[in-house]
Amino acid sequence: MNSTMFGVHEITDMRELFNFKVTCLSKAKSRVNSIKNPDIKALVEQSINEGTQSVSQMKTILEAAVSDIHQ
Repeated sequence: MNSTMFGVHEITDMRELFNFKVTCLSKAKSRVNSIKNPDIKALVEQSINEGTQSVSQMKTILEAAVSDIHQ
């Protein structure tokens, strides 16, 4: 993906979303073992898995955008 496709404001917004998502993942991971209800625990585990995938994709985009800015 070519990072020149993104404006500075988009990269800034993505960084804010990335930080928010990482904070949410951290809290979910720290609390998932204390959840007793199996249905709720399954939902939180699903959210962690999907969130982890999203963070990975966002990180890839941000790394490409940052390396493009420094060139």
